[in-house]
Amino acid sequence: MRLTTGALLVSGLLLLGGCVDDGLPSVKPTVLPKEEIALPPPPQRPLAVGVYSCIDTTGQRRPTGAPQELSTAVPLDCSPYLIDAIQALRPGYVYLVEREHVDDLLRERQLATLALNSIDPPGAEHPQGPVKHLATLRVAEILLVGQVVAYDRATKQVSTGLAIGGAGGDGTLVTDLITFSLRAVAVQTGQVLGQTTATKSVTSLRVGGHSTQIFSASIMEFEVGGAGNEAVGLALSAAVRSALGGLINQGIHDGWWS
Repeated sequence: MRLTTGALLVSGLLLLGGCVDDGLPSVKPTVLPKEEIALPPPPQRPLAVGVYSCIDTTGQRRPTGAPQELSTAVPLDCSPYLIDAIQALRPGYVYLVEREHVDDLLRERQLATLALNSIDPPGAEHPQGPVKHLATLRVAEILLVGQVVAYDRATKQVSTGLAIGGAGGDGTLVTDLITFSLRAVAVQTGQVLGQTTATKSVTSLRVGGHSTQIFSASIMEFEVGGAGNEAVGLALSAAVRSALGGLINQGIHDGWWS
């Protein structure tokens, strides 16, 4: 009877954790659908946008329990998340140009120019048709500068426990906050046109239960527990998408995203 009571308590704690609004995702992160960013109608032409870098400036480390915490709490480079959010926009808002690896791009264009300008021996034919010159690189009109500006640990923590007749359980719900900032800078003047900040929660849940049975010649103890952490990458992706949508909405409303 006591063992059954402990199992019921653990089940109740698991159910309680699943009812929390900011709880853990119930499916694999790789199949979570992404909602479309709500935006007004696109401008008359897409805006040429460049992304040089998007970094973590918090310096927060992931708690590992080891003497040295070498893993970071968030990815050091958030450029893939920002580029993925831009690429997910409906056509007509952004013409994205490569800037993070522009040195590699320029080096490759130099090699292509040398190949196109090479002198062929007499009678040589071009197997790919007439020689073509490289088009001029498109200059970005706006630079998007993004960074993770804060990672606040345990902004909300809820713990609970219950034991009846040698059987009981406990659970702890911890919520961290990740804050992402994104600003738009005009290439022509260097003016900061706008900035938005988005915050997303990162939830961790731990539950456990135990039961103690006393027999005539022995004592049996039973324990069970589990823990789950919301993926930081998903939280960062959601914050980036929210900040990007807010910045574009602000730009279209103010007239500089055109």
